[in-house]
Amino acid sequence: MKTRTTETKREEFRTSDRPANGAELLVRFLLHKNVKRVVGIPGGANLPIYDALYASGIEHVLARHEQGAGFIALGTARITGKAAVCIASSGPGVTNLLTAVADAKCDSVPLVAITGQVPQSLIGTDAFQEIDTYSLSKPITKKTYLVRSTSELALVLNEAFRIAEVGRPGPVWIDIPKDVQLSPFDGDWKEIEELWNSRPEPESPRLSSDSEEKFESFCRLLENARRPILYAGGGVRLSGAEDLLVEFAEKQDIPVATTLMGMDCFPRKHPLSLGMLGMHGAPYTNIALEESDLLLAFGVRFDDRATGKLETFCPNAKVVHVDIDPREIGKLREPDLFFLEDLRNFLISAVELPERKRDSWNRLVASWKRLFPLPLFSKGNGYMPDVVLKTCAEALGPATILTTDVGQHQMWAAQFYPFEEPKTWITSGGLGTMGFGLPAAIGVALESPERDVLCISGDGSFWMNVQELDTLAETDLNVKILVFDNRHLGLVRQQQELFFHGRFYGSSYPGPSKSAKVAEALGIPSLDLGEEGRTLSDLVRFLKEPGPGLVVVTIDPKLHVLPIVPAGKGNLEMVLE
Repeated sequence: MKTRTTETKREEFRTSDRPANGAELLVRFLLHKNVKRVVGIPGGANLPIYDALYASGIEHVLARHEQGAGFIALGTARITGKAAVCIASSGPGVTNLLTAVADAKCDSVPLVAITGQVPQSLIGTDAFQEIDTYSLSKPITKKTYLVRSTSELALVLNEAFRIAEVGRPGPVWIDIPKDVQLSPFDGDWKEIEELWNSRPEPESPRLSSDSEEKFESFCRLLENARRPILYAGGGVRLSGAEDLLVEFAEKQDIPVATTLMGMDCFPRKHPLSLGMLGMHGAPYTNIALEESDLLLAFGVRFDDRATGKLETFCPNAKVVHVDIDPREIGKLREPDLFFLEDLRNFLISAVELPERKRDSWNRLVASWKRLFPLPLFSKGNGYMPDVVLKTCAEALGPATILTTDVGQHQMWAAQFYPFEEPKTWITSGGLGTMGFGLPAAIGVALESPERDVLCISGDGSFWMNVQELDTLAETDLNVKILVFDNRHLGLVRQQQELFFHGRFYGSSYPGPSKSAKVAEALGIPSLDLGEEGRTLSDLVRFLKEPGPGLVVVTIDPKLHVLPIVPAGKGNLEMVLE
């Protein structure tokens, strides 16, 4: 007896008669959008949705925690650029999901969060697992909905995915009461199908008329500049403009500094690369920025971690700001000229400008690179993070996708990992969520199972979503986890030492590391480089093995991320030792 393939099931479900109820309507729309996978956890308030998913052929990944589900979906969305879907039940399912959705909002990630809600007759009665999802989610989304009928649901779904993906991407939340999930579809199915099948007019790659009028002013600023610098952020990646950024920088001979979110938008080994700017940027990078006379701010938001004290950031530079989000223009730094544009459209025009050489400026920048490099690690017990990271890069190759958690390890990866290809760096930048790296890596690997995925973590962040190790074991994905283990919350300890006179409190983990043991208990191979006789050669061999694995790297708790710019100080007031 032949079994129906997943694709057959999807097609049968998609083309069957009008949906029976709201839950089936939702699943029919997911198939219409070619959603092949959802991540979530079922519960009483969303079970009708799960019942509708049963016959759909849509893959379901059962996370171990709703926050993990949200981050798995984020990992997928960061790779595809398309809205990923996560599902949770009401009450604690909602509150567990909030952090992941807030992370998506801060880092402009397209996400559709779908939650069950108590029946409408019980809303406002403090019913079991009732919570005001709408009010909780509104500040952390582009748009949030509390759906009141199946006909409204049909319209909301179409709008929600468009909002999540168009312009500056971000999360959308759809809260569906259980009675709406179970209610018969009460709309005109033919009209809904026509609406879903309608396609918006494709955006023109040309600049808007307003931008075309201002483009001559941009050309004059570029022509007159003697010390220009490109300040490139996550917007480069979101617009898919990495190739054009490289071409523009090369043709105009302009050095490029990147934000934490833009680390992979410009090759690290390129002679024009300045690496990351800001709080933990190399001294030469921040010096070059302060000496610039023209700042080309492409897809950035002048975040405090990048600029330091804003009044001292590039004080003598004229600013050209290109961004798709009007709320970012002039929010923190008033530009001399701005373009409200998709960055790719802008660069399509900019790369046509005549080539220019800036030899004297680039010689000066090169001299700063020699004179003011990243500080070297002082020798301590255990491994040096830069050596470990470069060993990983050599073992795995440039196509490897990195995810990170948040802490010292994140900054070391940003400082030392030699990114060469676009879309190989996924981190939590704006919200800075510990526990992001492992579930995000799972989401990446689900979408790109043929790629090597490396999660860089610390022994603090690792335990924040350690339960998703079980999800990794179940899916058997090619994800390696590298845990820098210093038995401390490293960045907290560092700040306590530097800025709180060494009063260490609440920042250390007593006892030996247990990370490798928990991985082994779940059936995931592990390697502890702290064991006697282990070397970096063992690390290389382990990383090249297929499937999941966890590596523990013992480091000295006294190692610091340097430079560090103290809070409220300018970037040139960096601490170097």
